[in-house]
Amino acid sequence: SFMVNRERQIWHCFGCSKGGDIFSFVQEIEGLEFIEALKFLADKAGIELERREGTQIDSSKKNRIKQINGEAARFYHHFLLRMPVSRPAYVYLESRGLSEKTIEEWQIGFIPVQWDLLTQYLLKKGYGIEDLVDAGITIKRDQTNSGGKHRYYDRFRGRIMFPIRDVHAGILGFTGRLLKEDPSAGGKYVNTPQTLLYDKSRVLFGLDKAKQEIRSRGFIIVVEGQMDVISSHQVGQCNVVASSGTAFTGEQVALIKRFTKNIRMAF
Repeated sequence: SFMVNRERQIWHCFGCSKGGDIFSFVQEIEGLEFIEALKFLADKAGIELERREGTQIDSSKKNRIKQINGEAARFYHHFLLRMPVSRPAYVYLESRGLSEKTIEEWQIGFIPVQWDLLTQYLLKKGYGIEDLVDAGITIKRDQTNSGGKHRYYDRFRGRIMFPIRDVHAGILGFTGRLLKEDPSAGGKYVNTPQTLLYDKSRVLFGLDKAKQEIRSRGFIIVVEGQMDVISSHQVGQCNVVASSGTAFTGEQVALIKRFTKNIRMAF
């Protein structure tokens, strides 16, 4: 149990005898480094931290990409739940044992096979085409065809969509799984490319939902894919995260060590 003195913003845990100021509290609960805790609290308090000019530009771009990813996730999820063309995708997820509650909790979505459905939607919402490209949502052709048709098109088409979140549940990017085999559509799984937000070597899928259970159980289980994580959480094994099919990296280990030093692999 915790005791928090709000006037002095200090805290003390009677279980482990840890304590400190509001920054160390956020570091402990959220698994953050000091600078990350400072930024986290500044955002909550509406305080703008002073940054160098180049960093300000990157921060502004990152915020726009976050907004784009959030809007895209809502679009994909709404399309899965509301559009008749998405019925085969929903049936597939049911066949994998996922409940409606689980599909909603993980904000799973779907995008049909159309060239620029999401791109056009986001342009109409007021987002700039270069930001859509920088977010990895939209691809720009190297050369335009006659009349410039499909100069920009959706990266993800005909895929079940899984949002990839950071430890605070902010959406960094997506994994798209092909619903129907199509050699011309690329790999079975396609991820957002590296962006200002998304670096696959520094991300663990499901950590935002697993972090408290990892602490309480004292260990983490690392699996390979998103469906492994989601299925495990659905049956109550909630200290599970995924490396999403990539090589297990030192950056991912450093991220895990914020919450536990005990790692179990289930590849």
